[in-house]
Amino acid sequence: MHIEKKYWDIWDNITFKTICYHKNFDLVNDNESLITEYCGTISQIRLSEYKPPLLLGEFELSSWNIGLGNKFEVNLNKLIKQHKREDVYIELMKIIKDNDFDINKYNKIVFVSNLIIRPDFRKFGLTEEFVELLYREYFRDGDAIIALVKPLQDNPIDADHYFNQNIVETHLSLQNYNDIKFIPAVDYYSLNDLLEKKDTEKNEYKLFSVAAKCGFNRIGESHLFTFSPEKAIQRMIEKREYKIKINSLT
Repeated sequence: MHIEKKYWDIWDNITFKTICYHKNFDLVNDNESLITEYCGTISQIRLSEYKPPLLLGEFELSSWNIGLGNKFEVNLNKLIKQHKREDVYIELMKIIKDNDFDINKYNKIVFVSNLIIRPDFRKFGLTEEFVELLYREYFRDGDAIIALVKPLQDNPIDADHYFNQNIVETHLSLQNYNDIKFIPAVDYYSLNDLLEKKDTEKNEYKLFSVAAKCGFNRIGESHLFTFSPEKAIQRMIEKREYKIKINSLT
């Protein structure tokens, strides 16, 4: 990995904010308390410029406590089917049916259902930074991280959320917290550009390439990719070495 100063200046000021939703009791479906939902944001801190943080991206995760489910003899296939409206679980049912994936091998599985990044920051290694967060926070022996790698416009639920519903709040001032501009996510993330890209195969190939670069391996012929940590670890080593180098020069 070649680290450029412009990348480092951004990485050095990136923060991840994650909101977690736990349940100790089932509210809608039986055994849904095994699932913890997360939604998060990626922001750039700009204190040196006396500006409020700049939102760079958003993501959503779901953590399934498979070990606890097996301990209580939960029918995991039934639980997955209860979530079959979501593309990530439609794909999961397929790979289980085709014997490409054994869900019972794992203690916990974290599903990454989406990641969206501002177009002007997509070439600055933010996806790799996000994957490093996944490794640091959610990857343990006996666990798995699985990402849905699919064009946003081909994912009905997420497409509806970002194209029609999501509104981005952008703070304009450090001094006045209530000085806010509201921008539709479809404009903030330039999502209409995606609709102009009609070549589905080419769109998928680009996303698959990014996933492979970040250490994800495709499961069968699905849109699900499972995480292997080697590339993330190597990247962390190189970042550490680079930091030592630049600190020695100051």
